[in-house]
Amino acid sequence: MRDTNEYKIPDAIKRVKETSKTKFDASVETHINLDIDPTKQIVRFLITLPHGTGKTQRIAVLSDKKVEKADINLSEADLSKIEKGDIKPGTDFDIFITQPKFMPKVAKIAKILGPVGLMPNPKNGTVAENIEKAVEEFKAGKVEIRTEQKAPIIHIVIGKVSFGEKELEENLQEIIKTLKQNKPQKAKPSWIKSIFLTSSMGPSIKLSLED
Repeated sequence: MRDTNEYKIPDAIKRVKETSKTKFDASVETHINLDIDPTKQIVRFLITLPHGTGKTQRIAVLSDKKVEKADINLSEADLSKIEKGDIKPGTDFDIFITQPKFMPKVAKIAKILGPVGLMPNPKNGTVAENIEKAVEEFKAGKVEIRTEQKAPIIHIVIGKVSFGEKELEENLQEIIKTLKQNKPQKAKPSWIKSIFLTSSMGPSIKLSLED
């Protein structure tokens, strides 16, 4: 479903909230189409949304000490449980953070973590010496924004339908502002082709890109 009109951000958010008909508190997502070559130009950065995403992120850590705010504290022995399928990445936890010294052992289960996007990586803040700080940042609404592997598209949750219109707008504006700051060097001036907003099972609402 797609509304063929184009809307300014405040009006688009109103429209998304009006057209959300689910009985649950639906997520609000933005889909951003870019005019870049995904094989040569990668957009990838970390951002902390002012109001978070509304989604509870279950964080697993592998550290040399217990991290109180983590949802799951893994031991080295637990890596074999992940390998056997007794602990399921993406089901039992949504983010996996570890310290650099454990990466050689974590690398042995890369074939399991990689396909579900949970392989720890310094670039997205999931390999860190200060595990406590990393966990706090992700709990506070830190998310990774990146293009798909084979398509110049970004999908990101900006909140819930229950959020206030101002909260959703500020989250979206933060994403757009930071995206523009991370423009690939050889990208065209009009490299952001289109931006859509949608709620879970709702129609896609196109944003007007005119200032």
